[in-house]
Amino acid sequence: MYFLETRVSYLESLLKENNIAFDPPEDFASTSKVSSATTPNLNGDSQKRSAADVTSGTDAQDGRDKVDKLLSHASRVAVQGTSDSRFLGSTSGISFARVVFAAVKSSVSGSSSERGTTRPSKPSANTMGGTSMRDSFFGLHTKPTIKAARFPARDVGLKLVNLYFEHANPQIPILHRPDFMVMFDKVYSSDERSRTARESYMLNIVFAIGSAIIVGKSSEGDANPNAPTASHREPESPRTLKRRKVSDDQAQPEEYHASAIIHLESFLASSALLERPDSIGSSLEELQAVLLLAGFALLRPVAPGLWYIVGVAVRLAVDLGLHSEDWADNDIKSVSEDHRNPEGDLIAEPPTTERQRIDRGRRQYICEFRRRLWWCVYSFDRLVSTCVGRPFGITDQVITTEFPTLLDDKYITPRGFTRSPASAGKPSYKFVAYHYFRLRLLQSEILQVLQHRQALQARDRGVNQDNPYMHKTLPSPFLRDFGGSFRVWRQDIDRRLWEWKECAPTQEDAGVQFSPLFFELNYWQAIIMLYRQSLSVPPVLAEELAATNEDVQSPSIVQQEDQEDEEAVFLKVAEAGQKVLKLYRTLHRIHLVNYTFLATHHLFMAGRTSETNVVLQS
Repeated sequence: MYFLETRVSYLESLLKENNIAFDPPEDFASTSKVSSATTPNLNGDSQKRSAADVTSGTDAQDGRDKVDKLLSHASRVAVQGTSDSRFLGSTSGISFARVVFAAVKSSVSGSSSERGTTRPSKPSANTMGGTSMRDSFFGLHTKPTIKAARFPARDVGLKLVNLYFEHANPQIPILHRPDFMVMFDKVYSSDERSRTARESYMLNIVFAIGSAIIVGKSSEGDANPNAPTASHREPESPRTLKRRKVSDDQAQPEEYHASAIIHLESFLASSALLERPDSIGSSLEELQAVLLLAGFALLRPVAPGLWYIVGVAVRLAVDLGLHSEDWADNDIKSVSEDHRNPEGDLIAEPPTTERQRIDRGRRQYICEFRRRLWWCVYSFDRLVSTCVGRPFGITDQVITTEFPTLLDDKYITPRGFTRSPASAGKPSYKFVAYHYFRLRLLQSEILQVLQHRQALQARDRGVNQDNPYMHKTLPSPFLRDFGGSFRVWRQDIDRRLWEWKECAPTQEDAGVQFSPLFFELNYWQAIIMLYRQSLSVPPVLAEELAATNEDVQSPSIVQQEDQEDEEAVFLKVAEAGQKVLKLYRTLHRIHLVNYTFLATHHLFMAGRTSETNVVLQS
């Protein structure tokens, strides 16, 4: 960052000295390309820096020394409280992950960042062969030391539930809203002692996610500079005071999580014994419980860590066969379709008796849940893996499960669909979920191609050359249709990402408060991921940092076919980085950004790529 700041200052001073006009930084996206004829005159000589630059470098030395101590070991750092090193893929923006985990390791001695505030609960009486459920699920049931929240009043609970279903569930549709509200009403209309472990866990984990979602309008100062100060405002009405009291009675997200997690082990251990005739089945409910925990882990760090929680979900889903619909016979496959095809031909014999109708409706309901929970698992797996740059839990080549129906939840009942899927109309929050499923498929393709390219480059350098048994010539299935050309594939996936962005559903389409700004944000983040590996470190920067003993390497070996696109790649990534920063600022001003690691990761990558590439392009 020191180099970038001083380089920007130096280049701007050159422009001013030569009376060359330039646009302010915030207008970069609309700035025309720098002429190649003027570029050599703007490079300058690093030895011509002012004395102020040198002084600034001396002042920053202490800070750089501290960072140097943190940045040890290339892409492996100890995390999760274990002594072995853990892989953080180089396609993930590794330098940020190294800083975070190394800082955590240096500040928390002998424990993991996510386990440091927790202690294991006592073993459950329901164990198999001396092994507790906690041991078999990577410590999902580890009880936090934080004080558990009291069960909230109904108005507070309803507000948190609505936040979950308006903002979180549309992205990853884990829960069926009408079914959940039936449970909500039942719990609040009955005695606390009759509350089951399932009800206690499900409600509290939804409260935790809802309370971690920050929603509001922009501050009065931002919206109106002439707004009256607190001392000059009108007295608050009783209704406003009541809303404030509701907010004051709301506990912290971690406290609701603590209330939920103490019931998780009992819920999982007893779910098979408490099978309900109208439920989706104990196995799918267990998967729901794990996915909800992952949903909270996206917002707040919890034990055993999001990577492990999602890993458990993937294994459970695969164990249930949710990734494949080869199990379905023709009757099961047809339960999610209308009775007639577009030509009017009958595609399935309609049920004739009440028993047949009930059975068919039940299969319809279960089939829908199997599909939606699988794509929730897939979404989590792709989201987390693309952030940390690790391989996915399952390859796309073995997945045959269809998307769930676009029907809104109110048309999906335990007795079947009350409306034909072919007539699915708007609004439906499923349009948001569908759009995210499409994005996860695109992200999956991008990361697998980038990782395949890295493996090829490693083998070109001699890795595995003495091992005749390894698969060293496997082609990428995604490059097959493009003649194996990475450049042609990249142009095509860029086009597909743009098409995805342009057809994003609106709030009117979805009927929920989820902001479409997140679609645009995800688009620019995907652009950064797509092009980041194609960036090279110019010799000028490499020479500059070599004097500071920095290890400077390009993200990849830039092939000859990419060199003609080098300027376009720099501009593309710089624009994407700036867009991400601006969108986060916008979302922050309207109180819609509350993510911890993910937001910081994307902000770091966006800031680094946008600033770096503006400088390198100039």
